[in-house]
Amino acid sequence: MIIGRGELYTAREMRAVELNSAALGFGEELMMENAGSWAARAASVMGNSFTVLVGKGGKGGDGLVAARRLALEGKEVKAVLPYKRCELKEITRKQLERAEASGVEVLGEPEEAEVIIDALLGTGSKGVPRGAARELIEWANSASARRLAIDIPSGMEPDSGRCELCFDADLIVTMHKPKPALAKIMEIVVVADIGIPEKAVTHTGPGDLLLSPRRGRKGQNGRVAVVGGSGLYQGAPWLSALAAFKSGADLVFVYSPSRFYYPELLWRERRDLKEQLARDRANVVLVGPGLGEDMATLAEVLEYAEESGAKLVLDADALKLVPKADVPEGEVIMTPHLGEAKRLLGKDLADTLEERIRAAEEIASTYGACVVLKGPVDVVHCGDKGVLNETGNEWMTVGGTGDVLAGTAAAFLARDEPWWAAKAAAYAVGRAGELCYEERGRADPECLINSVPKVAKGDPLNYPSPR
Repeated sequence: MIIGRGELYTAREMRAVELNSAALGFGEELMMENAGSWAARAASVMGNSFTVLVGKGGKGGDGLVAARRLALEGKEVKAVLPYKRCELKEITRKQLERAEASGVEVLGEPEEAEVIIDALLGTGSKGVPRGAARELIEWANSASARRLAIDIPSGMEPDSGRCELCFDADLIVTMHKPKPALAKIMEIVVVADIGIPEKAVTHTGPGDLLLSPRRGRKGQNGRVAVVGGSGLYQGAPWLSALAAFKSGADLVFVYSPSRFYYPELLWRERRDLKEQLARDRANVVLVGPGLGEDMATLAEVLEYAEESGAKLVLDADALKLVPKADVPEGEVIMTPHLGEAKRLLGKDLADTLEERIRAAEEIASTYGACVVLKGPVDVVHCGDKGVLNETGNEWMTVGGTGDVLAGTAAAFLARDEPWWAAKAAAYAVGRAGELCYEERGRADPECLINSVPKVAKGDPLNYPSPR
């Protein structure tokens, strides 16, 4: 069973885990102290004199902790700060004061030492180093000293490994998990445990939502089509469509036999479906809410997705039909409950967390999709990654909640990857349910739809936005 975020962490995944940790009470200052301590321990055996190159952000703070720790060991330590103190992140400025109080000399220009520690540019830095950072990297690379980089070498793109000008490290102390850029040079990498709690990794948290891409200009946030509805279930697709619209999609089309009057939604009769989807330029199609056993409609949607490259969310009745259909390769999210999971796998499943984790993994592998297996604890699984989602409450068993989740996932998928959209949707809808309960004493689809934007803005239940 896979519960975890993979062996290599992108910069975004690492930041999400850090935010999740902070929400659990393991804040940035604690992680910074642990990171710097690891760097100091690794550097201590490399020499007796040290020059630490200090950046403005969190990595600079890590370096200053390392400088303080080395100074307290009796090492000769100098920190090179090429920026004004007022430019430093607040927590980094605090570490600078602590380092000075511990005997670290702060310089504006670099001096030779046996070891140079790179604490300049972190995983959030973009492009080729410029200005003072560039000059210091070039100086360090030409020096005869041994060189240690904290987390990743300054100038290296953490996800791709692209490097036009990088700090030339002999040793890299990376935090929590290796970054993709380090995969081919692991022989010089030490992975440091900086105190991130297990639940920050195994469960969704605010970092999985709050790092979603910012809304772009009109036309950049998705054209979502919701295909569903039948004689028995007229309202389901409209709940999904409203959720998609309130969750940020630019335009939402509803292809349903029944018309409800919402001025923000665009209704279409469900004839010549593939042609209409093409005419509306839908780049995400959610199919299934209230659809019934309409195999022909599902087939048209799948054909459109295969031909156009549109992303898919498969929910509700579509999941009952999928075993008989050919799901195209691409970006797909499936949102089954346990009963639908049994149909998808063609076998009985016990209602235990362990069984549902295995089922989500098997569905994801069988259908090439990201899966949100709904339950008291949701299981989100995609490729070699899986997390649990514990947000929500018992009121979210009411009808329509799944429709809201599917619509929210469709809107997030319009501007993000399936793994991130699935995590964000599960977390956001669950938190919205908690907010509804706090405000109303219950949760219902209308309240969920209106509360998801509040949660996405910064989570009003005490989890601040990092923006």
